[in-house]
Amino acid sequence: MIPMLRASVLLALSGGMSAGAVAQGTGTVASPIVKSESSISSSTGVAYDDGDEGFAQRFDYRVAVGNNWRVSGFVFFNDRGGDFRYRRLALEAMHQFVSSDDGWNSALQIRGRLPDGSDGPGRVRVAWLNRWRPTEKAELRLIGLASQELGKDQAAGIGLETRAEATWQIAHDTRVGAQIFNRYNTTADFGSFETQRHSLGAVVKGALTDDLSYRVNALAGLSEAAEDFELRVRLRLKI
Repeated sequence: MIPMLRASVLLALSGGMSAGAVAQGTGTVASPIVKSESSISSSTGVAYDDGDEGFAQRFDYRVAVGNNWRVSGFVFFNDRGGDFRYRRLALEAMHQFVSSDDGWNSALQIRGRLPDGSDGPGRVRVAWLNRWRPTEKAELRLIGLASQELGKDQAAGIGLETRAEATWQIAHDTRVGAQIFNRYNTTADFGSFETQRHSLGAVVKGALTDDLSYRVNALAGLSEAAEDFELRVRLRLKI
């Protein structure tokens, strides 16, 4: 079963990477764990939103500072509007302040986004990341995010989001589960549930090799402002 799943993931990636596309929108439900290492990696993503296709590329460098700090830099490319090019740079610092033996971990993450001048306003984002493993195979993640746009065309107020994920380990390097993404607009104008973006769906993620990992998530919109359907495939390679 697992080899067939891996083959399907690779086939989906190879078939979708050549497509022209719009930018990806939904993020991931990240882990709060700081690993005592440094790494350079490249992530390739393909997205399908209500019939539109998207392709994105990200390069990142991460380095641990001590036992509970990590600093990272990211460079993003995508083909929004059919024009594949550099879009923005992001700098991030994360502090893991809870690391317990019972499986509970928590971290605070701060990220600054510096666009190229035609990719929207800059942004500063603060995220609270949590992960709990109540059993050996079960894992729960919950994230709260607040962001402030800066510069030309910035939105009024502070943007608010929550993300959650529940997964179950079905093999040593494979997990399946459910995700929910909630974007509540901004403090200047929350609007109604239908004007916010809420999506729910399934996720499959894992490792193909020690240096190659993948994630596939399919989401359905719960509110009118959200995409009716999103399919996102990401492949991450440690260099």
